[in-house]
Amino acid sequence: MPMPSTSVSCEIATLNVFITALEDEIRNASNTASVAVLVLSLRRSDRIAALLMSDYAQQTQQEFLAQIQPLLRAKDKYVFVNEDECWFMLPQLASEALAILAVHRLLNALNTPFKIDTQTVFFNPTVGIACAPMHGLSAMAILRAADAAQKNARRDNHKFLLAESQQDRGNLPQDLLSALEDVLDSNRLEMRYQPKVDVRSKTVVSVEALVRWPADHALSVATTVLIDTAERCGLIELLTMRVFNQVLAQHMAWRDSGMNMLVWVNLSAHLLSHEQLPKILERALSIWNVPANCIGLEITESALIHDIEHTTNLLFELKALGFHLSIDDFGTGYSSLTYLRRFPIDELKIDRMFIHGMTESSADKQIVQSIIGLGHNFGLPVVAEGVEEAHTLAALESMGCDQIQGYFFAKPMLGEALIDWCRDFHGK
Repeated sequence: MPMPSTSVSCEIATLNVFITALEDEIRNASNTASVAVLVLSLRRSDRIAALLMSDYAQQTQQEFLAQIQPLLRAKDKYVFVNEDECWFMLPQLASEALAILAVHRLLNALNTPFKIDTQTVFFNPTVGIACAPMHGLSAMAILRAADAAQKNARRDNHKFLLAESQQDRGNLPQDLLSALEDVLDSNRLEMRYQPKVDVRSKTVVSVEALVRWPADHALSVATTVLIDTAERCGLIELLTMRVFNQVLAQHMAWRDSGMNMLVWVNLSAHLLSHEQLPKILERALSIWNVPANCIGLEITESALIHDIEHTTNLLFELKALGFHLSIDDFGTGYSSLTYLRRFPIDELKIDRMFIHGMTESSADKQIVQSIIGLGHNFGLPVVAEGVEEAHTLAALESMGCDQIQGYFFAKPMLGEALIDWCRDFHGK
């Protein structure tokens, strides 16, 4: 993510270098560290001049580079395959939504025409997006998928399209799908709660609710698989409401025991497109008689940028109801100050991958420091998640980080154990 204090430019490559680098990145890709390919078709107004005049074409390309390079990271690469088409490689993305955010920024930059000699150059760009491993496991497969998406975008008059996923409901193991439906129907999901601790006062200020697959079930399912399966099968709304109601019930139990704790709940990207989400959550609050200001909603950075206008309106509706709002996993992609200014956010959470790497990587440490400064400039407290070591805590404290979440203080625990843990923690 290009932070204000770390201005960098990405790398332009030859076609062979681009393909080789793409193959290398695909071999190391995973569902949490994907590589995206963008096929950008420009449709320039000066195409004839670019074809006939090599000096003019080179000058135009240099102007194009000046527009897009500041938007990308040092690790990103791109190559011109002809005067009217450019391919981009964006490695190590936490989700495919971050590729979509990068596309938004590219398209915004290309909205502005520029002048070459006496000619004004306009673009009518379309972009196809494909990601490994979800859209293929070779450079050729990913490029074909992105190219097909670009052609479909042009045909359907869209600015960009994401390639169709190879994964669908039919590819799921039937026993997993059936087990998930059974667990949701019988309301057997389990909840764990992990404290967020204020760095200065060393007091617990809130907890994050984390869903878990039932421990006594015959299948063992990781939380990431649980969430991914629910999203792919259209069950994420049901799962979220099961979690939300369990959290509200737990909050009532804490309140009856004399503890009034702010609880953070994660919202899926899929739910942000649900126009009735504020009303659904408000109805649940009224059933359990829990005020909205007792609940925080954590939304991943990448989830916010699918539809900026809709997301902005939705967040303001949730804020008006009284919910606290947090951007989770902040720093994992192409963050924009514009979005921070528009969204009614109450806090930023730094992604754990930067926290884990900051003691050995000066780049990660600089990103963490930049995010803390950025949050404070916007008047927002900053939370570091994944803190496990005393030296990490000390470094974050020296940087001015506000809150800490991680194994250093506590692993996620059952709701009934939290009261005693908080009493013991504050006693020490």
